[in-house]
Amino acid sequence: MKKKLLDFLRCLSCSKTDWQLDAVTEDAREVRDGTLRCRGCSRAYRVRSGILEMLEDELPPEVAHEKEHAESFDYLVTGAGEKHPISRETILKFSPLFLSLPGGDGSGVFMPGGSFDNQAGNAMRFFQTLDLLKLCKGERVLEVGASFGWASRHFARRGCEVTALDITRYFEAADLYFAADGIYYDRIMADMSRLPFADGTFDLIFSHSVIHHCKDLGVLFKEFHRVLAPGGRVAALHECSFGLLENKSGKALKEAIDAGFNENAYTIPQWKKGIRRGGFKKIRLHFFSLVDSYVDRKTLRKARPTAKLAAARWIQSHPFIHNLLNACTVWLRILLRPKAWMMIAAK
Repeated sequence: MKKKLLDFLRCLSCSKTDWQLDAVTEDAREVRDGTLRCRGCSRAYRVRSGILEMLEDELPPEVAHEKEHAESFDYLVTGAGEKHPISRETILKFSPLFLSLPGGDGSGVFMPGGSFDNQAGNAMRFFQTLDLLKLCKGERVLEVGASFGWASRHFARRGCEVTALDITRYFEAADLYFAADGIYYDRIMADMSRLPFADGTFDLIFSHSVIHHCKDLGVLFKEFHRVLAPGGRVAALHECSFGLLENKSGKALKEAIDAGFNENAYTIPQWKKGIRRGGFKKIRLHFFSLVDSYVDRKTLRKARPTAKLAAARWIQSHPFIHNLLNACTVWLRILLRPKAWMMIAAK
C-alpha cells in the first residue's frame, strides 16, 4: 500500500481517520509489510506483501463461508488435469495466464468449461464498459470483489487512481501487472458491505459478477452511496439475475450453491429496489447486444462457420438493424433472462 492511502481510510471499529503506520519493509513503490494502527481506538491492521488486511475478526456467516470456500477451491485446472488453488506460488508458476486476463491466450483454461472461461466470455463486455464509462485521468476508482485484479489493472492503465478490494488474497497477481505495465493500485482485504473508507472518497465503484453475493442490496448500496463523491457512480457488470417469469429454482444456481458459493439471483425490479433503498435515484440499465455476445462466444470456441454465424455477422455489419434488434429484445430479457446487462447508478 502507498502511504497516501491513509488520507482516505477510516477505522472499522471507531470510524476515526487518524493513523500510525509502522513500516517493516518498503520498496520504491509501496509499503510491503508492516502494521497500521488507529490512534483513536488502537486497533491494528496488518500489511502483508503490499496488501492491507482490514477484514473484521468475525465476518457475517455468508461472507466467512464464501472466503473459506474460495481459498480452499482448486481454481486453476490445467489441460493435464492438475488442480491448483490460487496462491502466490500458483500465480508465479502460471504468470502468462494471469497476465493475459481477461481475454486469455487461446489456451484451454479460457475455453468453455475451463478455469477462466467466465473471464474470457465477458472480456468483450468489460472493454465495452470501459468505453461506455468515459473515464477521466485521475478519477478515483474502487473495484469491489476484485479477485485477480485484472479490471483494476485496466482502470489503472487508463490513468485512474485505483483501489482493489476483495475478501481473498487472489489479487496478489497485482505484482505481475505492476512489473509488466509500470502501473499501480492499492489492494485491501475487506468486506464490501463494510467499507473502510471515508465518506465521499471515490468517483466510481465497479463490480463484475460480485455484488449478487450480497444478502441485503439496500445495506450494500447505502455503503456504496456513502463512500462515493457527489455525482459518483456505481457500475455493476454481468450480475446474476432472474427473469420475472423465470423458474427461480434454476439448476445452475443450485449447482453453484451446492458447490459452496454464496449465490443470490434477483430480478431487475429487485435490483432497482435495492439500489433505491441505498439512496440512489438515478439508475440506468444497459443491455449489451446478444448478437455480439453470440459471435464472440463462437469466436472464443473457434467454432466452424455456419449459416447462423454468418447471419449474426451480417447483422453486426448493419448498425440500424443491429440496434433495432437489440432494443426489441430488452423486455423479453427482463421477463425471461437478463443476459449480458449492466446497471449504472449515480449519486
